[in-house]
Amino acid sequence: MSTLNVKIPDEMDDDLREFLEEHPHYLNKSELVRDALRHLMDSQQLADWARDDIRVSRDQIDEGDTVALDDLE
Repeated sequence: MSTLNVKIPDEMDDDLREFLEEHPHYLNKSELVRDALRHLMDSQQLADWARDDIRVSRDQIDEGDTVALDDLE
């Protein structure tokens, strides 16, 4: 496992301590940061997937490969 040292403002450290007190399922700051990073990376992957899906949809519209909503049954 790698180690990452991060400097944060004192106010943020106070906020983190308060957050950890309110959310005891995080045992320490490291767990909280790992979870936040996972969430950030997952969100980006979802955003990439959504952009790809939108591109495909636009290509289908441009090519006329669509059906009007009223025609769906």
